[in-house]
Formats: sequence, structure tokens, C-alpha cells
Amino acid sequence: MAIKPPSWCKDAIPTSKGWVHPRTGEVLVGGSITQKNIDEYFGKVAEETLPPAEEFVIQVDEKIDWDVHGHDDIEVHELDLDSMTKAELIETAEDWEVDIDTKATKAEIKAQLEEELF
Repeated sequence: MAIKPPSWCKDAIPTSKGWVHPRTGEVLVGGSITQKNIDEYFGKVAEETLPPAEEFVIQVDEKIDWDVHGHDDIEVHELDLDSMTKAELIETAEDWEVDIDTKATKAEIKAQLEEELF
């Protein structure tokens, strides 16, 4: 039996306790869902949302090269921490899930990001 998320929260996540909110973890719809159904759901979601594996080639040397056939909309940006404002550095830290002290100086935040990301 295929399981489906609630219609009002399409990105809900199935768990053994029911459907939960993806960010808060709050149980949206209670009930037990079997591990088999959860595994089938995630397998189906992955098949529907991910491009075919043969479209991506990753070569690991000293640098990672991405070959993205037919994906001209993908842009690669280098992080230029020197030209960022303190607010932009804080936002970058949040995006990359780097735990920083927002009260630190711009130089301290930049140094921590360099240490964590490079």
C-alpha cells in the first residue's frame, strides 16, 4: 500500500509515529507507518525527484569537477569572503550550517568560515 503525505503539507516526512513537519518535527498526522512503507516512500520520492545517475560524473582528484549534461541553469560561484559584509558572512555561515558567534567581529567570522569551509 503506497503512503501519501497530507494534501496540505506535501513535504511532510513519514515516520513510525505518523507524518511529521520537515522543519519543526511536529507530528502532523498521527498513526503508525511501517518501516517497509517508509522505505518504499523514500525510494519512490528519490526516483521522482533525482535526475538519472548517468547525467552526473564526479571526478575526484585534488579538485572536484562537475559534469552536468543539459543543466545550463546550474551556476557555480566561488565564495569571496573578503568582499562580503558582516551580515553576508553571517548568512553564509547559516547557509553552510557553520556555528558562529554573531557578535564576533567581521574578521573573526571570516577567519572561522575560512577554517570550516576551506
